[in-house]
Amino acid sequence: MRVTHQIIKNTVIRNVNRNLSTMNHYQNMLSSGKAINKPSEDPIAVSRILGYNTSLDNNEQYKRNIDTARSWIDTTEDALHGINEVLQRARELAVYGANDSLSPEDRRALAMEVDELTNVLVQFANTSYEGRNVFAGHQTTTVPFHRDGEGEVDYHGDEGAIRWEVAPNVIIQGNIDGESLFMHEDSQIFSRMNELKDALNRADTADINQSIADLSQSIDWVLDKRAAHGALSNGLELTENNNGAQKLNLTTLRSKLEDIDFAETFMNYSTMDTLYRASLSAGARIMVPSLVDFLR
Repeated sequence: MRVTHQIIKNTVIRNVNRNLSTMNHYQNMLSSGKAINKPSEDPIAVSRILGYNTSLDNNEQYKRNIDTARSWIDTTEDALHGINEVLQRARELAVYGANDSLSPEDRRALAMEVDELTNVLVQFANTSYEGRNVFAGHQTTTVPFHRDGEGEVDYHGDEGAIRWEVAPNVIIQGNIDGESLFMHEDSQIFSRMNELKDALNRADTADINQSIADLSQSIDWVLDKRAAHGALSNGLELTENNNGAQKLNLTTLRSKLEDIDFAETFMNYSTMDTLYRASLSAGARIMVPSLVDFLR
């Protein structure tokens, strides 16, 4: 095959363009910091990167859910602590009120304190987090507990469960509805507080002693709820740690596909720049028209 000057020129131009294209590729990588700037460069890697991005988006949503659940649980725990303290004080008053040496006036004074403690319990029962009532079930915008002029307390929430997905296929319930906490047969917190108040006003030591037993049961009920919530909080902490580890792993895997090694890429760019300049220089000499070209 006869190698003509035109063939040589075409080869030179093709090599120069190839070197220029490769150099531009590395230049784009340095500018963006990304190994892949167009899907066509590596469709398989792009598909994997998109998958990692989706997983990281889900991971971030789980983190937000964990943060919300933790705040809700912490708010509930603070309220449960306060409720327990009030009930402990009410039981102390009942024990003191059962003393036969007390006068009716002394017991009425105790009854007044029990009545005030009931108001404090209503305040704890209406605890809210970011404007949402934590003991109202699904009716979070409704104030769940109201005490009327006769001292009776009514519940206006429901038994709805509030749940969060904190990991793939892991859903937790973070709330305690007011019905189960305050109105359950083993709890009956408000009715038992009123019964103690009435027994003190009547100076009925038998009923006062019964109130001691009843309030002890209510306290145990609240403590059981606190224990369950504490276990939930501990489990949530483990989930949060695992979620953070998952995020780090996904970010690392994505980075291996997506991010460049700047030192290596710059070295490759410099090499291609040298090759490009050399090919231009060599091509300039080769492509000088010969005498034969002019004679054609």
